[in-house]
Amino acid sequence: MILRIVEFLVKVFCRVIFRIEISGMENIPDNGACMVCANHQSNWDPVILILFLKRKVHFMAKSELFENFFLNKLLTSEGVIPIKRGAADIKAIKSSMEVLKNGEVLGMFPTGTRTKQMNGADAKKGAALIASRTGANVVPIYINASYKPFSKIKINIGKCMDLTELKGKKLTPEELEVLSGDIYGEIKKLAGDTKNV
Repeated sequence: MILRIVEFLVKVFCRVIFRIEISGMENIPDNGACMVCANHQSNWDPVILILFLKRKVHFMAKSELFENFFLNKLLTSEGVIPIKRGAADIKAIKSSMEVLKNGEVLGMFPTGTRTKQMNGADAKKGAALIASRTGANVVPIYINASYKPFSKIKINIGKCMDLTELKGKKLTPEELEVLSGDIYGEIKKLAGDTKNV
């Protein structure tokens, strides 16, 4: 109950401190498994997507955050998956696939970390790997935000990438790299020529 109140208060705070505009919400399927993949510039990004997308999104977060008792409870209640950074965390990957197997929404940032520049070379293979193994459709999202007080946050949600034909396929490293580039390319298309407000 307390955690739900905290979530409500954070959502109210975000609505007061930011002007949030979302376009393309209809591109997120109403049910069934899918991945939402977005650019990542700020620690605010997953918070905004968790609070304002129409379906619950399960993101990954560095395992160190779970060492704090309150954060552990809050993140766990939001379905956040702990991941050990700097290593191939098989448990986190399996947990992510389980989210999709259960018909839920997995959120990922293809770059794996925050970056200001939209450079396809920064895209890691994790999102492509999970998408190819599960055949989950990918919804690209571009977040245009400075996160300055009273600034505008624009969230542009693109059309779903149908990857069902890849389900169960074991792609080569080269094929994963191409798929990673394709996913990041769809995110980049949504950026257009907009500027942070």
